[in-house]
Amino acid sequence: MIPNREECLKLIQERGMLDHIVNHSLKVAEVALFISKELNRRGHSIDLRLVEAAALLHDFTKTECLRTREDHALTGSKALAGMGFERVGAVVREHIRLSKKRSPFRVSEEEIVNYADKRVKHDQVVTLEERFEDLRERYGKNPKAIELLENLKESTLEIEKKIFSILEIDPNDLLSNFK
Repeated sequence: MIPNREECLKLIQERGMLDHIVNHSLKVAEVALFISKELNRRGHSIDLRLVEAAALLHDFTKTECLRTREDHALTGSKALAGMGFERVGAVVREHIRLSKKRSPFRVSEEEIVNYADKRVKHDQVVTLEERFEDLRERYGKNPKAIELLENLKESTLEIEKKIFSILEIDPNDLLSNFK
């Protein structure tokens, strides 16, 4: 079961997500759908409903987790699965870091939502360099955190390379599509 856009927006409202998190999620969904549609034009079979729902709901529990310090990818995944949205929850669980290596030939919905989230700083599409600089400033409080962010950046660059080699455009072309 995958909620449609209206249902996702209702869930977001009911959850009481902070406005800036909602705005971020709306932009992530826009970027994720753009990438997905472009991949489908090139013969891939990305589930657009799944991508849109997961992108809209990827920070579903982040508002509470700012207070509790829990992992919002995990709590969001569990909350969505508990509502009967197991597949959406599975993608949400992967939006910060992918749990396993993916096919070098196929782009997954998890990779698309993960990547789109890394291209949106607040509610603006930015370069990966700018986004990771922001993440370092906010979360790079110790050597372990900095190392985790560097590993995350490396894996995101791999996803970017795979997606944009298929799309045959420069990743920075996204910037002009979302001004």
